[in-house]
Amino acid sequence: MKILSIDNLKENMQLARSIYSAKGNVLLAEGTYLTDKYIKKLERFGVSTLYITDQRIGQVEVDELVKIQTRNEATKITKKLMTNISKGKALDSEKIVKVVDDIIKELIDNPNIIINLVEMRVMNDYHFSHNVGVCLLALVTGMALNYNDSKLKLLGTGAILHDIGKAKIPLEILNKKGKLTKFEYSDIQKHPQIGYDILKECADINWLSACVAWQHHERSDGSGYPLGIKGFQIQEFSRIVALADVYDAMSTDRIYRKRFLPHQVIEYIRDQGQLIFDPDLTAIFLQNIAPFPIGSTVVLENGERGVVIDVTKDFPTRPVVKVLYDRNDRLLAVPSEKDLKKELTSFVIKVIDDNEESHVANQGGITGKKHYKHKMIAL
Repeated sequence: MKILSIDNLKENMQLARSIYSAKGNVLLAEGTYLTDKYIKKLERFGVSTLYITDQRIGQVEVDELVKIQTRNEATKITKKLMTNISKGKALDSEKIVKVVDDIIKELIDNPNIIINLVEMRVMNDYHFSHNVGVCLLALVTGMALNYNDSKLKLLGTGAILHDIGKAKIPLEILNKKGKLTKFEYSDIQKHPQIGYDILKECADINWLSACVAWQHHERSDGSGYPLGIKGFQIQEFSRIVALADVYDAMSTDRIYRKRFLPHQVIEYIRDQGQLIFDPDLTAIFLQNIAPFPIGSTVVLENGERGVVIDVTKDFPTRPVVKVLYDRNDRLLAVPSEKDLKKELTSFVIKVIDDNEESHVANQGGITGKKHYKHKMIAL
């Protein structure tokens, strides 16, 4: 299977992974052959990236971080919770604690899994699926830090509720396609304080978890909000969730921009790790994310082009690549496999964006560094 932009889909292509709504409903099932009607349906739901079956690549086995059903249930519960909060109802912490427990149990059963998939999300449900994505990233980091079960539960609860304050922000601001006005951005910046105020009133939510909602936009150099605190003044859970929040936000399609590729997000976070993030936590966080996820189209140093079919946690930058095109961009009659862990002179020099046409040939190295505005990375 390989990753494709919806702009490059054609009729009769076969879906390699099912697509779900925030309610856990299947929008299109794995194995479905696409029609023009289905493609337009996906566009309406805001789905922009998909996994498509490619017979030349063959079947690729992928280990999930957690079961799809567990992720869907977590997203469904998060959506209902935030909807209730927006209507002035009380927080149902019992359901959140249970779903965090379920996620932790599944992660503990799969300690060697690396984050190597691009999640196919419905853009209209971003704010709910984002909370779950941040929770998973934070918990994987907590496990790498050897957190015990109690600390993992506190971290996971804080992570999945980190944006609870956005339930009180008008949807027309959260979902605005254009640039926010000064006053709209000021409203957005209120959500950490709002979230903290909601959670600290809930007897079942520990202060350390509530603090994540309050501090996840703080930065180590003091440039964050709402308090402008810095360094170790920021609680450790909050420093972890700050990383997870930025990674998930940047690697996901938004209403106002396309997603960044994983290696671009990793590059940004690594560059900023000495400035706005905790450098030690940054190093641990990035160890668990594959820069070239399964399904990525890559160019090797000799000009050959293929698709990543496997990634291991020990060597995330040296995947197994199914080579489909030679250095002259000619389709190979028989694809070959290259395990970059064994072929040490081979390495990835370019990732082909899923928005690019499939015939793009090697035009140089990995995408150059970009300049990002800190405040626009994750709101």
